[in-house]
Amino acid sequence: MQITTNHKTFETESLNNIWSRMKEFFNTDTIPHERKEYLSSLIAQKGYLPYTQVQALEELSDAEVIFAVEEKLKKNSTYNGSEFIFSAQSALERRGVQNSAWIKTEQHNIKLVGLAALGNGNRSETPGKFMDWLRELLILPSGDDKNNVMPATLYLLPFHPREFGCAYLPASSEVSPALEDARLKDLTGLDAKGQVKLFIALTQLCGHPVMYDILPQTARFSKIILSHPFAARWFDVKQLMSNIEAEIDVLSDNYDAKAFLKDKLKGKYYDANESIQDIISEIEEQLLPKKKELSENMMKKESQQILSQRAKKIINDHLGFDEFAQISEEDIPTDKQGEIIGKLINEGLWPAPGGAWCSSGVPVFDIMSKGAGYPTFKHFDYEGNDVSAFANLDCQTPYYFVYLEDGSINEAVVEFFVDYMKKLQIEYNFDAYRVDHIDHIVDKFSEDENGLPISYRAPRMVLGKLNASMKEQVCYFGTLAEYMLWDGYLKEYHQDMNFDLLWGNDIVSQMAKTVPAIVEDNETLEKYNSLLPSDRSRLSILKAYNNQDGEFREIDQYPGQLGEAGALFKWLKFKFLPGGKLAQRPVLFIDGDESFNKTGIEKVIGAEISMKRDDNRDFFSKFTAINDFAKSNSITRYGKAEILVSDEDKFTVWIVKEDNNNSSLLVAANAQAPTEKICKEMEDGSTQKVVEKGVDIYNKTLQLPEGMNIVGRYEFRGFELEETQCEGNSLSFEKLAPGEFYIYRVSK
Repeated sequence: MQITTNHKTFETESLNNIWSRMKEFFNTDTIPHERKEYLSSLIAQKGYLPYTQVQALEELSDAEVIFAVEEKLKKNSTYNGSEFIFSAQSALERRGVQNSAWIKTEQHNIKLVGLAALGNGNRSETPGKFMDWLRELLILPSGDDKNNVMPATLYLLPFHPREFGCAYLPASSEVSPALEDARLKDLTGLDAKGQVKLFIALTQLCGHPVMYDILPQTARFSKIILSHPFAARWFDVKQLMSNIEAEIDVLSDNYDAKAFLKDKLKGKYYDANESIQDIISEIEEQLLPKKKELSENMMKKESQQILSQRAKKIINDHLGFDEFAQISEEDIPTDKQGEIIGKLINEGLWPAPGGAWCSSGVPVFDIMSKGAGYPTFKHFDYEGNDVSAFANLDCQTPYYFVYLEDGSINEAVVEFFVDYMKKLQIEYNFDAYRVDHIDHIVDKFSEDENGLPISYRAPRMVLGKLNASMKEQVCYFGTLAEYMLWDGYLKEYHQDMNFDLLWGNDIVSQMAKTVPAIVEDNETLEKYNSLLPSDRSRLSILKAYNNQDGEFREIDQYPGQLGEAGALFKWLKFKFLPGGKLAQRPVLFIDGDESFNKTGIEKVIGAEISMKRDDNRDFFSKFTAINDFAKSNSITRYGKAEILVSDEDKFTVWIVKEDNNNSSLLVAANAQAPTEKICKEMEDGSTQKVVEKGVDIYNKTLQLPEGMNIVGRYEFRGFELEETQCEGNSLSFEKLAPGEFYIYRVSK
């Protein structure tokens, strides 16, 4: 395995020059001495600023931000007050970390952030800029150095230029110009890309790993595809329409029906005469097999070689290159991208889209959209069922990894994809990747009975090669798969594809994630890891307090809908239900969760704007207290949770024990949320989402196991959980409100 050596995006001299300019410009000398002492002592004590993002945006001046970042850098021994002093940029490399176990550690936090979202969306939708990003850096929670819990990983949403406003439709590999801070560019000469690199460098020098979202697809006509047409499948829509028109002529001699269907094919929509409706329906039914045949033939390797070369010639001719020259994204000026797309469309050339989560085979060209703006497709599953209603990926271009006619691998595209991701890591010095949209790659929708790929999704071989290459390039590199545990393909994702960490199903199954269910999840992971060879790295599964999909109406399981008490109890569950040494699981949360932001992430994924934020300081202090306690306590890091009580009223009690520790932690709670959206079966057999209100529970008692006694109870005091003495071997609760909980220390 390669030993990682000095990966970095900025040399020390360059950083010193940039930082000194920023200090001078923002004039940190103007900060009152008392204010400096306050900020410095807070960071010295906590390792970060326990502020909400709203608080940081509204209460910290730019000068104070620069000063506070310096203090955080000093805390991490990468800045001495006058210059940067570091052997390596990544905190992992500085610590000599040689594997990816760091990302799988219990109590490690992963925080999802969109750079554009970090501005003050309560005042303006203007995308967040560099100084807003630094405020987020200041509030990122620290880790626990003594116990090898890394500071929170900063997980970045894609920051590329967007198609249709969506973060997951990158128009190029560049950095969105909307993120560029004009002041910083004037001051340092750094453009948007340089500013993002600087932010990542400072984040790592403040001790935080940085993870990035990568995709096995891109926007439909992205610069990635325009510079490498062979990496996509292509349709000649004009040729397909001509062939379909010819088939319409064969199938009917009714002039009006034929005229209607040909017009519809070209995007001219109108109501057909009732007298020909039956004829039209019959022809459309007969047309479908032909449309499938035509699309399948056009997707075959021989046709694709011709079509991609046609596309390449059009693109290169427009840019003034030889038709066979290999160009790069940098060779495509942004103002030329639209012109090239127009020329390709005029020739009928469109990249083949993805499809639905359950679609297999090739997309089938159907008709042009109303007004002929774009082609529309039908999608089918492995059994031939029409699943077009589930398709939401027609504006994406998946990479051409597989020749679907025989299931063989397109080695050239695989090599291109892996190379591209390795270069991306080098350019930004990322510590980890999360690979998007790989949830159904080893099931019947994506593989046949012989294990051959049958869908547009990235095959397991591609992902295995990608992850192995990343770990060879950077020995501590972490890999996270967006896999939600359908059918339990743990071995396939872990051992076959080299993923360290799986997405898990917490968000889609929130209402089912009771305390017993989380304990069961832990036990499943523990059992899997216990059967691995001793020299094999262990698997981990995220505990997702929230993620970027949680607010979407199809899921609608985000913590905000639980009410304040319910959301806090959810956080407590994920922090106080550890699975022991063989079931170590980090926690994922998103920007704004810490201050009880009830909505926001869905909107900033769909538009490059700042997020509107709630600023619940009381919730934040308790959220922070739970987090800081759990990461610094060996019982919550290495202990294992066992359920003592889980009754019909949702009175729930569990204990967390650690081997060779006479002390344990005990939690008693009303496990109901004040409000919760659940799927309820109706009288007619259908299911419907309804809001269920939690209720108070009364007169609950618990006798502790023999030999155990309560010695203390933890209570919230500002940003801390402080222990107060108490004694006894039983508990009694006259009333517990929904989401109400108590934490005790017990001893043998």
